Amino acid sequence: MEFKILGKTRLHIDGNDFDLGSTKQRAVLALLLYYTGEPVPVDRIARELWRSSAPAEVRGKLQPLISRLRAVLTKSGSGGRIHKEGDAYRLELADGLVDYHRFRKLAEAGRSAAARNDHVRAKELLREALGLWQGRPLQELDGRWADHCRDQMETFDRIPAQHALLDSRLQLREHAEVMGEAGRLTREHELDENFARLYLQSLDGLGKYSRALEFHTRFCANLMAETGAEPGPELRAAYLAILRKQAGTGPAGPAPRRVPPRDLPRDLKKFAGRADLLARMDEVLESGVCGQVIALHGMPGIGKTRLAVHWAHRRVDRFPDGQLVLDLQGFGPANPLAPDDALGILLAKLDVEPIPVTGQERRTRLRRVLDGHAVLLLLDNARDSNQVRPILDATTPCFTVITSRTRLFALPVHDDAQVIHVPQLSATESESLLCDVIGAQRVNEDPEAVNELAKRSDGHPMALRIVAEHVALRPETALADLVDEFKGPEGLGILGSSDDSDDEHATLSAAFSWSYRSLPAACARMFRMLGLHFTTEFGPEAASALIGEPISTTTRYLSALTKANLLQYGAARRFRLHDLMHGYAVDLVRHEESPATRKTALTGLLDHYLATATAAYARLTPDQSPVPPLDGVPPAAPFTSDQKALDWFAKERANLVTAILRAVGHGFHEHAWRLAANVQEIFDRLGYYEDLLVCQRAALEAAMVSQGVEGRAGALNDIGTVHFRLGQYGAAAECFERSVEAAREHGLPQVVAVAVYNLARVHLAQNQVGQAVVHLHATLDSARTLHMPALEAATLRLLGRAHRCTARDDSALDFFTSALAIWDRIGDVRGRGTTLIDISRLLHQHGWHDEARDRLKAALAVTQASGDRSALADALTVEAEMHYDLGEFRETVDCAQRAVALDVEAGTAAVLARALHMLGHALVALGDPAAAERHWTKAAALLSDLDGNEGASLQDHLDELRHPGRPIPNPRDFHRRPINSSTEEVPLT
Repeated sequence: MEFKILGKTRLHIDGNDFDLGSTKQRAVLALLLYYTGEPVPVDRIARELWRSSAPAEVRGKLQPLISRLRAVLTKSGSGGRIHKEGDAYRLELADGLVDYHRFRKLAEAGRSAAARNDHVRAKELLREALGLWQGRPLQELDGRWADHCRDQMETFDRIPAQHALLDSRLQLREHAEVMGEAGRLTREHELDENFARLYLQSLDGLGKYSRALEFHTRFCANLMAETGAEPGPELRAAYLAILRKQAGTGPAGPAPRRVPPRDLPRDLKKFAGRADLLARMDEVLESGVCGQVIALHGMPGIGKTRLAVHWAHRRVDRFPDGQLVLDLQGFGPANPLAPDDALGILLAKLDVEPIPVTGQERRTRLRRVLDGHAVLLLLDNARDSNQVRPILDATTPCFTVITSRTRLFALPVHDDAQVIHVPQLSATESESLLCDVIGAQRVNEDPEAVNELAKRSDGHPMALRIVAEHVALRPETALADLVDEFKGPEGLGILGSSDDSDDEHATLSAAFSWSYRSLPAACARMFRMLGLHFTTEFGPEAASALIGEPISTTTRYLSALTKANLLQYGAARRFRLHDLMHGYAVDLVRHEESPATRKTALTGLLDHYLATATAAYARLTPDQSPVPPLDGVPPAAPFTSDQKALDWFAKERANLVTAILRAVGHGFHEHAWRLAANVQEIFDRLGYYEDLLVCQRAALEAAMVSQGVEGRAGALNDIGTVHFRLGQYGAAAECFERSVEAAREHGLPQVVAVAVYNLARVHLAQNQVGQAVVHLHATLDSARTLHMPALEAATLRLLGRAHRCTARDDSALDFFTSALAIWDRIGDVRGRGTTLIDISRLLHQHGWHDEARDRLKAALAVTQASGDRSALADALTVEAEMHYDLGEFRETVDCAQRAVALDVEAGTAAVLARALHMLGHALVALGDPAAAERHWTKAAALLSDLDGNEGASLQDHLDELRHPGRPIPNPRDFHRRPINSSTEEVPLT
């Protein structure tokens, strides 16, 4: 007997289908089967099956269906029962009777068998699991939720099982069978690197090397075209293995890396218990410093992080190359940290600049930096295995300790992690913790009362510490009296459930309430209002905006909260609210403050972030037109330096993103799109592209709702800019065109001018010079008419680049010089730097070396000061070209390598390829053709989707390397010529 939802909803008994009734009845059953054992709210059923019906009508339609389904379950003999639980229904059914849930158990068992190298058993289990997949899951259900479920089932259930099955079959040397199946799956999932790797390895096993290399080239080109990313390390390793078989070469040596920081939090002066867990962690360490993974899991507040930090301090000598700590925000009010964002933060901690744009680039860079070094990585507060595994893939050289509230089942299977459960403290350990805080003398006065406190806290370290601090603050009260107080209805209450519950409110709220009630009224209000803040980390200014009090008063309240252990000090002048405490504050503010009060506080908070973002933006972009102000929002104090403004944006990154989303969700649409417009330029400069997409899509939604045409047109333009940075030119052009259409329709000429300029950038990036020039001349006229000097200068510079594309260098120099004059007049440092680079390159190529060097020296100083990372890479490439022309090959290598290390800005594939191209020639000159081949191969891949001859030249260089004796053309072998006047116009097509 088996219920099926992996296809049409059916009940299969002894080879026959049992009648389950009408389509609507089967749809209800499908929902209940999907959530077997869990309550399904009536509202959820209504949304999926009766979208247009009123709630009263839904209940009238649903109840008869439930009655008939109960009869079906009874008649079938399945033992299933449908229970009514509040406003929800729950299906109770024996394990293993639903194909989807049986699929998941079989797949997990198959992966476990594979981890034990029992690939015969793994193949058997995984084939059985995948055989259950018969058609479109949840077939009777339609709509957004059902589509999302199907997508999740495909992505996180079926595809990983297919990967695992093919992996095991490869281990069993079934190369021909895998080749056929993996080949079919690569056609269905064109961008899936695992299927591509499996297909490549099957071809390798059959000796089909040329076919494998041809497939790899096609796949990488398609991946770069669709995502702008290079393949990951597993696919690359498979490819290199084939190359080595053909060429007989060894792997490349480790890349240079920087010394990691030492950023462990401070250790506790007194640490209670956990001797057995510390010993287990030591055992793992003794088996090897590099590549080991420990995953600590347990209920909220149980002390996982304290344990990890304490152990790290005890064994810090084993990690001389540094320690990295990262909060993954898996559980809490803010969104979990995306793996790619986590990699970016780790790179920032390692002082790697600039941060690569794509996740694959970040993984590659991080692994290269860490390779060969003894580094400890602590990943705190992980959400699940899917969040952690991409980070582990990039940090394989590290000894990694992970903490999570959930058991990370996939890690021992796929990453050989040692999973350790962190339980409650024992009675002895709990009493020891209490003794550390309240003192041995008081413990000895009434050991039974101390024992009772420990029992009532059920070994929960956070609760014990809160209780102990309050006991210590009341030295005049007998312990027995305090215990009686805690036993009351408002005391510890239900604190300390022995269940491994993940519901912090069910176990800790009583302890929190006791701390909360002891606060002065003003401090209690401060704590409540922090529940309205967007994330758990904030500055005193944000807290002040919430309660409408001066900074000095607010700071006193915050200090009082830290003393009560309800708040923690963060970095300089910052505070951090533990996520459990934040959840408790959220509950308090909802129940103890009126909707009007909450709205007033939220308005003040959004006003604060909008005003401060506006001031920081104004400081960093004085030449840009300001975002239209919002009436009633008082201006913030101006920033006194560019660095302070940049630091503010970096510190408040998470708050700004969440503020925009929260503003949209609560109907503050005017705040939302203005906030997004103010962060656009700076997040773009800092490389926060994923955040920008989230912000600008929310801003577009807000502008659509509020009928803010300028906001809508601006958001479209900003979304297009992010797509342009990511090399997604089609999506960028579509956004810019929609922005032009909206702005023209409602008479916004400045927005039209900027969007048309951006369209020109897209055309020029795709080597469509004529179309770019048409747009640029139109933009130039608009910029001059509308008195937009920054746009005028940017347009002149881009016109210079367009003329260089058609060998009209005299006109290009005129355009560059005109742009530079405007940048100097309006004080735009960033624009001045990029234009100086263009001028220095042009002058050098025409033999004006001294002037070119002077311009380049100025350009390097400007770009380093402005933080424009892609411009710095461009300037370093020009410097490398100058050294090469003078025969200074080691200096060429140094400059080119520094440029390559700055390959993080999207849209700079050509710049990076030029640096790699020059690096290869210098290495050939220094007698290292193998290294040159690696760099030229990477450069050719970068240029594979770009127009021009440089990619073909690189392929010629690679061919010459493989045929010794044939000369490689000198890339700088051109005749110096004067910059003559040209009379022909740039063709417009």
